[in-house]
Amino acid sequence: MITPVFYARPRLAAKPLDVASVLAGRSESGSTRKDRLATFAGDVQRLVAADVVATPDPLGLLLNIGLPNDVPLLTSNDLDYFVYPLVPRLTAAFRRPFVSVWVSKRHARTSSVGVFRARPTRDPGGSQQFQVRTTASVISTTFRDQIRNQVADARPLPPGAIALQLSFLVGPRRAWSNLWKVTIDSLGPMLGHAARTRGGAGPDGRITDLGLHCVVDPDVGHDVVIRLRASPDVESRRQGGTRASDRPSAAVHTT
Repeated sequence: MITPVFYARPRLAAKPLDVASVLAGRSESGSTRKDRLATFAGDVQRLVAADVVATPDPLGLLLNIGLPNDVPLLTSNDLDYFVYPLVPRLTAAFRRPFVSVWVSKRHARTSSVGVFRARPTRDPGGSQQFQVRTTASVISTTFRDQIRNQVADARPLPPGAIALQLSFLVGPRRAWSNLWKVTIDSLGPMLGHAARTRGGAGPDGRITDLGLHCVVDPDVGHDVVIRLRASPDVESRRQGGTRASDRPSAAVHTT
């Protein structure tokens, strides 16, 4: 059986992107998060269309989110919200799958997006390293429980920003983007909230750098194998990612 693969973070001149419309608490009255994400996905699709056509397989996507200084970095705007449903939309529009997705957030004036040719790299390692296997449907509680039970011995990462990479090995009938949020929500012991916590109640906003990778192997069947690599996000912490403005604020929400 093939093993999970990690792809290298690209070095490329990404295109400027306006994220104001998608930021929670900064949209026009009456719009929902779903509406804002749809508008955001449409903007990205127009920006990268020519690059997707010109870039050889396998495809990767890089998304750098710049947040205003008054928006908490670690308690809002979970990174998986930005790339789903963006990546499925791009895949359907261009009829080409993405095997690597990198998304980060920082306090910065600008955001950017780019398409690249994904290149395998060595295992990045990390403070926390696990490989888990699931056998259940992603919509079942068993899927979450199986992951949570296999990382139950994780030592919670220290407070502050987290860099996380997830490498998925899936069968050809799995839509791997459907696995992202559920997997992250199941990493309570690793991210620092109680192992018994279910759903999205944990501090997933602490993830400031996220790498998602995928390999398809027919031999894996309906199972999913995931390599998990997590560490403190040193770059974000160096830039002040744990300052007082990251305390929860009633003015900014992710719903």
